[in-house]
Amino acid sequence: MPPSKHTDEQDKHTDGHTDGQDDQQDQPTGSVPRARSATRTAPNQRRLRGEQTRQEIAEAVIALLEEGGPIPTARQVAERAGVSLRLVFHHFDDMEAVFEEAAMLQGLRHWRLITDADPSLPRHKRIAHITTQRRRLFEAITPVRRAANARLRSSAAIQDGLALGRARLRAQLTATFAPELERAGDDAVLVLDALDAAGSWEAWESLRAGIQRSPSRSEAVVRRLMAVVLNDL
Repeated sequence: MPPSKHTDEQDKHTDGHTDGQDDQQDQPTGSVPRARSATRTAPNQRRLRGEQTRQEIAEAVIALLEEGGPIPTARQVAERAGVSLRLVFHHFDDMEAVFEEAAMLQGLRHWRLITDADPSLPRHKRIAHITTQRRRLFEAITPVRRAANARLRSSAAIQDGLALGRARLRAQLTATFAPELERAGDDAVLVLDALDAAGSWEAWESLRAGIQRSPSRSEAVVRRLMAVVLNDL
């Protein structure tokens, strides 16, 4: 179950750890150029350090979810990242923002797997191209996707991210099966909707978690569904 906001808010204010301060070095008297250089570089160092900490916190969320446990609490995320609880909420306003960062990080890693197939290839090869990519993608993103679903109603950023993902998958189908969609004529949108449904994460989750099919069996089912949709085109 998702952690209660009350617990996270308590954690934000009860942890006594404070963020570290920059080391200070003695400067020679009158060394103005060096002092100016230090003034310019210190903010950059703090920014880079902050970005690294944010990524480590997001990585911790992904790691905990990929282990198959429940949605982690703020304290569990802090422990896995090796930072204080106070530091988590120094970099993020709340746990919603933490999960949004994790989803964005995972998206940057895995959505590059999605590429269009050459529409001139034989149909069975294009279908195989699509289903193989989606098996790899869905198996990689499912733990974080399940957590995102649990917070979907309360997070506009997660809603937007999922909408972009769905649009990218639909665009892949549109480009890959352009010849069939052209031949479908007035039914092109209907055919595309059927392909979209067959190749969606929701369909994959139903096969994997709902009726406990293996990744290879689930891919075979999706492949069969797409072939049936395109059979008369």
